[in-house]
Amino acid sequence: MKVTDINIDQVLYTEPVRTRPYDTDEETGGFFKKLFRKKEEPEVPFFNIRVEQFGKDALYDDIKEGYDAYMVPGAPFETMVLLSRSYLILPGKEIFPLYDVTRFAIKNEHYGNRPYEQYAIDRFGEPYDPGYISEYEGEESFELDRFNVLLQITDEDKVLYEYVFPMEVADRSDFRAKLKERLEPIGAVDFSEEDVLEGRFPEED
Repeated sequence: MKVTDINIDQVLYTEPVRTRPYDTDEETGGFFKKLFRKKEEPEVPFFNIRVEQFGKDALYDDIKEGYDAYMVPGAPFETMVLLSRSYLILPGKEIFPLYDVTRFAIKNEHYGNRPYEQYAIDRFGEPYDPGYISEYEGEESFELDRFNVLLQITDEDKVLYEYVFPMEVADRSDFRAKLKERLEPIGAVDFSEEDVLEGRFPEED
């Protein structure tokens, strides 16, 4: 489903960086323990680093200039995929600059990473239903996974990045077209596979 009304502050939300909790052992451990104890630096989430790298105000303005956003209806917000003018944004996970892309491909996940394949085939065309109960035990975890696509991006340094996210079959061709539209001026090459755009899985050898 195309999302036409987003909350940019929610898209760019960064988790508070938590300091190390108060340690009573440090207080009672004596002078030498305090002196030689290695202090732990708080771990900064990767998404926070990306927001700081590109600048929250600049990202905000870039999104305001126009975006295409996609989300499976009923799925958690953090599964949204957003294309701004200059970035691919996976809220809470990644911000990737489109101007660094030299090639991309939208594919099915690698064969060993899609245990949901038969489930997806059986449920093809059915809307996402988080309350769905399968006749087979344990298959409920596949309900959102069955929409998964794999996006591969190669940057200017020939480094390959892979991102997996759920996207309805009806949105995949539009997502590809919007991505190509943004990447065409820089000559990025599209190696997408037609089967995933149609919700099909390739036959494995």
